[in-house]
Amino acid sequence: MDSPGTRPGYAGKLLMLFTLVLFAVLVKLGFWQLERAEEKRELLASLAEHHQASPLSMDSLLARQANSDDLEGYRLEVTGEFIPGITVLLDNQVLDGQVGYKAFRLLRVNGFQSVLLVELGFVAAGRDRATLPQIEPIDGQLSVKGRIYRRKLNPLSDDLAAEAGDPMRIQALNIPALAAQLQLEVIDLVLQPDSLPGRPLPRRWMPVNMPPEKHLGYAAQWFSLAAALALLVIFYVVKSRKKQNELRD
Repeated sequence: MDSPGTRPGYAGKLLMLFTLVLFAVLVKLGFWQLERAEEKRELLASLAEHHQASPLSMDSLLARQANSDDLEGYRLEVTGEFIPGITVLLDNQVLDGQVGYKAFRLLRVNGFQSVLLVELGFVAAGRDRATLPQIEPIDGQLSVKGRIYRRKLNPLSDDLAAEAGDPMRIQALNIPALAAQLQLEVIDLVLQPDSLPGRPLPRRWMPVNMPPEKHLGYAAQWFSLAAALALLVIFYVVKSRKKQNELRD
């Protein structure tokens, strides 16, 4: 059994070990945020380059998709007609502090079996969740120009959870699952158009959910916490040694 005099030393060692582990974790989190900021900078630069490239046609889009090319941010020009009776509402969306849905329709491009998911824009939710907002139909042939993106799925919440009816409310923009639900060949991409006929709905280009600057801010916070912890340890060690020296004297 340890003597009473050895117990504080053992507890002190455990505390020091915990402090070192915590310091290492804080520093690692800081560097991880720096890496994420660099990844976002590279992504945004790539998107800007794609945006400046010549617009894709439906043929080139399908060819690039088959070769697993990165299509995020490219412009696309297509002509077709929206499939009637199918409006998709992605639940739990927020725009300028307002809760609502992001609305989509399916465009059948002339000459192609594959259909394209087109973002109509944000529509506010009513007080009664049982009553879904109605989106004005867009009939006839139309030319659509816009940018392409692929919605990132959360592996923990990628269930489509589609509700029957038109509009169809879903909980995740899982395009393969949506294609299976509708029994259509839907391309695993979304087109955000520059403009559409009828009453415009607000659309925002948000290729990343968090800008590089925010990652840098989080990195600064983690490094600040690590520095504060190191200062506390130094203060504790200096004070302990001073106390020991006074006891010896």
